[in-house]
Amino acid sequence: MLKLFLHLIQYAGFILGQVTNAMLLFLVLTRAEKLFGSFRNVMAAFSAYSLGYTWIEVLAEPVMHIKGSMFIVMMDGPIKLDVAAGNVLAALYCGSSALCISLLTAQFYYRYVAVCKPEFLEKIKGWKLSLLFIPCIFCFVGWFSLVHYGMHNTQEKQDFMRDVMLENYGVEISNESFIGPMYYLYDNTGKCTWRWLDIMASVLCTCILSTGLSLIAFCIIKIYSKLKSAEVIMSAKTRELNRQLFVTLSFQVHFHRPTLLIEDFQTIVPLVMMYGPVGAFITLPYFEVEVGLLGNYVGASAGVYPAIEPMIAIFFIKDFRNAVLCRNGKRAGARRTYFLGSTSQTRVSDIPSMSFH
Repeated sequence: MLKLFLHLIQYAGFILGQVTNAMLLFLVLTRAEKLFGSFRNVMAAFSAYSLGYTWIEVLAEPVMHIKGSMFIVMMDGPIKLDVAAGNVLAALYCGSSALCISLLTAQFYYRYVAVCKPEFLEKIKGWKLSLLFIPCIFCFVGWFSLVHYGMHNTQEKQDFMRDVMLENYGVEISNESFIGPMYYLYDNTGKCTWRWLDIMASVLCTCILSTGLSLIAFCIIKIYSKLKSAEVIMSAKTRELNRQLFVTLSFQVHFHRPTLLIEDFQTIVPLVMMYGPVGAFITLPYFEVEVGLLGNYVGASAGVYPAIEPMIAIFFIKDFRNAVLCRNGKRAGARRTYFLGSTSQTRVSDIPSMSFH
């Protein structure tokens, strides 16, 4: 029953993800050139990747569980592969999740450069923009390799997880594809044996995750500080665009007054649906904290997240929202504007191009 409910969530995430990401990709390609310049390519890359990631997720349909010092990510997709091929799919699924997280980090970093280090924009303009995605590829390859070789399927792990997987999911684990680290194991005498390959793979994956989260936090703080200090010398149009992008990237809500920038901000959606669950799932087995069937929240949230992320952009960016709701935006005339301390005579529609080249 649990597997059925989990898979229904994953299928719903797949269908909704295809719709929302296709919609955002269309809006980015058709309406965002004057708004965001090169930043639209970063947004487009994330949306295009999310379209592919949802296919991997629905083919894998992961089932997850923690027992003692081990967690397991088992493939339960509609296409039954042999165990070896399924193990590769399991590693590909985990690596793809890491790529999804790193692409989100790339969006924050580009926004940080555009707002705080605009003199460096030329270094990531045109074909050089592709350099921004090289670390993302390394994250994917690294995570895939760590999972495939450091957390691989073994007979010892099958014996350890056999009873719990049969009891909770009705599967014979020796016939299933899965990955999962076992951090330590007790023998018949109670002696603890540490499994260093699994531990090192887990630690390095955690480092990748922590680095991405730390970079996002750094970018948010710097962007917020820069825009706050420049607020008094920015035109209303420029402030509004920056507010829309800032809110879109960090999904914030302001409470105290209708200021342009919000004072209490956090990356709620990726933190709750990606960073937090994945980090907890990797860490809890160290302390033998068994969450039982609740471990499948990780698989469910990872399946739904790619569908929710584009909805945030569509809702918070006014031009996108107006397009979806079929509202006609007002045409803006020429006026004098100020952007981050620089004065220029320009049209309002040109302001984002100045800031995002």
